[in-house]
Amino acid sequence: MLVEAGILPGAVLRNSGLRFVCAWTRLRVETTRTPFTNLAQKGQTLSVPIAHNEGRYYLDSNEIHELEKNEQIVIKYVNEENEPTEDANPNGSIDNIAGICNEKGNVMGLMPHPERASLRALSPDGQDDGRIIFDSMMKTLNAAGA
Repeated sequence: MLVEAGILPGAVLRNSGLRFVCAWTRLRVETTRTPFTNLAQKGQTLSVPIAHNEGRYYLDSNEIHELEKNEQIVIKYVNEENEPTEDANPNGSIDNIAGICNEKGNVMGLMPHPERASLRALSPDGQDDGRIIFDSMMKTLNAAGA
């Protein structure tokens, strides 16, 4: 929705396997400069599920370079060794991108569902890794007096 509205750059396409994917994924935080990741550590891994048929993020290579330069790539899909490999990429997103933000960092779009990993009871391994996204937002809102 955010890319379709032009709020975030790029496009979201059908998954590379042309099928619905519902699975737990391993993610790596690429930047902590956003209100969504300010409590995380750069390089921190999170276990968060995905559930989508159209989740393959695409952007041309020149624009990817701009995202990297501006620290707009927020989260990537990674393997157990914390590396963004093809096998770790569940939908074929370019550069294993799972989440991006706008230049200001105050709008983030991501394909994984942190709300489905925000309570230990929701996770098959008892983790609540998605909660850090919401705790980061609360920290930002509280600091702003909201």
